[in-house]
Amino acid sequence: MGIVEVRGLWYTYPNASSPALKDVNLTIDEGEFILLTGPSGCGKTTFCRCLNGLIPHFYNGELNGEVNVASLSTKDHPTMELAKHVGLIFQNPDNQIFALTVEKDVAFGLENLGVPKERMVEEIEWAMRMTGILNLRERATHELSGGQKQRLTISSILAMRPRVIVMDEPTSFLDPVGAEKIFEVLDALNRDHSMTIILIEHRMDLAVKHVNRVIIFNEGEVLDDGPPEKIFSKEDTRLVGVGIPRIADLAKRLSKRGLKFNRLPMTPEEFYKDIVPQLPRGAEKTQTQEPVTHKPSEFLLKHHEDPILEVKDAYYTYPSGVQALKGVSISVDRGEFVAIMGENGAGKTTLVKHFNGLLKPQKGQVFLDGVDVSVATVASLARKLGLVFQNPDDQLFAEDVEEEISFALKNFGFEKPVIEKRVEWALNLLDIGKYRKSSPFILSGGERKRVALASVLAWDPDVVVLDEPTIGQDYAQKEKLRHFLMQLRTQGKTTIIVTHDVEFVAESRPRIVLMADGRIVADGKAEEIMTDRDSLKRASVSPPEITKLFSKLKDYGLPEDVLDVGEASDLILRRLKEVEA
Repeated sequence: MGIVEVRGLWYTYPNASSPALKDVNLTIDEGEFILLTGPSGCGKTTFCRCLNGLIPHFYNGELNGEVNVASLSTKDHPTMELAKHVGLIFQNPDNQIFALTVEKDVAFGLENLGVPKERMVEEIEWAMRMTGILNLRERATHELSGGQKQRLTISSILAMRPRVIVMDEPTSFLDPVGAEKIFEVLDALNRDHSMTIILIEHRMDLAVKHVNRVIIFNEGEVLDDGPPEKIFSKEDTRLVGVGIPRIADLAKRLSKRGLKFNRLPMTPEEFYKDIVPQLPRGAEKTQTQEPVTHKPSEFLLKHHEDPILEVKDAYYTYPSGVQALKGVSISVDRGEFVAIMGENGAGKTTLVKHFNGLLKPQKGQVFLDGVDVSVATVASLARKLGLVFQNPDDQLFAEDVEEEISFALKNFGFEKPVIEKRVEWALNLLDIGKYRKSSPFILSGGERKRVALASVLAWDPDVVVLDEPTIGQDYAQKEKLRHFLMQLRTQGKTTIIVTHDVEFVAESRPRIVLMADGRIVADGKAEEIMTDRDSLKRASVSPPEITKLFSKLKDYGLPEDVLDVGEASDLILRRLKEVEA
């Protein structure tokens, strides 16, 4: 008998027209490391809520079937008792932070379980050290960045050392290096303590290195279940909106052209081992030809030297004394596409909140289309610049999705026919038309993110600022967003994203601005920044998986500044043709 046994599980939320889960049957053995994935809204989060008793003890609705965790029926045992065996980390960290300081929040669960004080001190110290927040122990929880909050929630669960940890996108707010460290912690817990890990994650390239089983949900049902090599070798996987790890995708493309792999590789190391015997060594580099697959034209990349946004030597310190910005200067030209990346707490969100006057620089100046934001109101700047927050719940308030999207349009005085047309366009663009009369607060995290994005895009601002736009989005939604951002560029719109999603950035190829410790440490084209190892390390950003691979292939006549699968495939095939000729 597995540590988790699910039999004939059906669940329908109150007032919902269709079930969120349909006849789910699963056995999960102790010590497994499982990736639970599928398109946004497919039932993953609902399934996880069933594992610790939130369904049915907190969420009402119709539940049928059996869920047993550590031989305890979740129907018959309260969540307090189940919490000793299973820990759930929510998609939104704000939903499970209770205390005023970091240390007290980590202690909260232990106190409720009645852990002796001496052991409690040891567990708190261990958990905070494992997640890298020991230096934040006295920090007020409301002053933490999104990534720091996510580390805190992971720490609070680790401290209780449950037998099963269920994590709903636990690294979505974390910088790439921080996310890798969390996975190393999970690896150690899984390997050394036989802890069972059940992980919901859309960042396939990172997760697939660690898991030994992949379960795909679609429309409330288990669509597929097996080892990563089996799942990601199937074309059906991509068709349901699940991304294929870039290295696996590259291997599949090259296999169709005759290259051999012992098994489908998931990491740069595995790919390198199989490809090297098939490549000749050579000092002469295969040059990237123009136009390169998926690379934007020079028309899109060039600066027009027409700044729409200027930040001049800006400083900002929060009331707690945390210096978030330390002399930041940046100019963004009209029509540019810029990605701001960097470590958690680097000042990225603080910086973009200055763009529309939500925060005012305490020293220095910020200009939006020539207007000093320090002397303008947020309302007057909003028509020019739209900001989508990192946490969509911070800007959703309407009764239904349609009203949410139309709210700003009505405030800006648009005519009714225009409002109706813009709302319909935004609903269709982000694939949320079926939720038009639904409350945004019953939607999944990814769906709420799309509603917030739609509410801003609908009024067509000249500058669009998106703080972590890919969080909670499946592969298909990310692709749709990427193509839309490219469309905005061709229309001359200025787009700025704050993101930790290096693969999304690699395939979009914007200008990249790296931040660390309240300062800008690098600024340039994607190809330059993604191969600048010193700056990336300083900003806690890892290169894309394809770039990691090509840094190993430089002795085989291939360039290092390769970012995406299409370009990588072209270069390897061209290298082989050059040798044959």
